[in-house]
Amino acid sequence: MAESMIRADQVPERSPSMAWQTIRGETVLLHIDGKKLMGLNEVGACVWDLADGTRSLEEITRIVLAKFKTSSETAVAADVQVFVSELIALGALVWREGDPNRPDMIR
Repeated sequence: MAESMIRADQVPERSPSMAWQTIRGETVLLHIDGKKLMGLNEVGACVWDLADGTRSLEEITRIVLAKFKTSSETAVAADVQVFVSELIALGALVWREGDPNRPDMIR
């Protein structure tokens, strides 16, 4: 079965089954249902903070590029997509439901 492609215009948001806290610069996610903890590095925490249901993957990638002064846009875009895909697979993130005024959004 072929994997569905992630588009740069898709908007990730945090799953309601997740709790998180940042203490002394370290972000920890807790999957409430599965009772699993996950620690995030600084870049992962930045992506997590930005995945609030208001920004597309493209917007998140641009912000990460600017914040971490990285010149390889292609590598950062790939890393953000892989990380978001992993969080989706773990149930930590979900795709925001489509806006009826934006037919390009997943429903």
